[in-house]
Amino acid sequence: MPRFVSKCSRKALTTITSLIIMTAMLAGWNATAAAQADQKSGQSLAGAWNVKIEFDTPGIEGCTAPGVISADGGIVAAGCSLAESPGYGQWVRTGNGTFASTFIGQGFDLATGAINSTYKVRARVTLSPDLQQFSGPFVTDVFAPDGTLLITATGTVTADRVTVEPLP
Repeated sequence: MPRFVSKCSRKALTTITSLIIMTAMLAGWNATAAAQADQKSGQSLAGAWNVKIEFDTPGIEGCTAPGVISADGGIVAAGCSLAESPGYGQWVRTGNGTFASTFIGQGFDLATGAINSTYKVRARVTLSPDLQQFSGPFVTDVFAPDGTLLITATGTVTADRVTVEPLP
């Protein structure tokens, strides 16, 4: 921020910016929530999942990682490595038991902790009739900090719902 901006105007600018961001978030949540459906109907991915990621692209190892999907369209997905931040993004219902999602995250240099890349994952999945699994294809794009595409990788994602188990 330029040095000539006074503390008073900085405070006003911060307040206005915060209000704009909160308004946009509320509008986005409302629009996204309207696009989502009831979890028990089989038209929602809401829940906690153990997600298996298998790459078709040679030389890229997959993993199993936890993910949490909210009823209002949010996603938080763990990365496959300590060199990747969790991904965060959105999902929408695209048809009967079918869904699309996009989430993004960052890659890190483990030696320095510096951000050395960003990633974007897009998936199209189908929820099983018993609502306990989903699966489908995905595409991952990895970008350099300047936005240059470094690699595109494809694969399949399968997930099993985490369910509540009673104490023995």
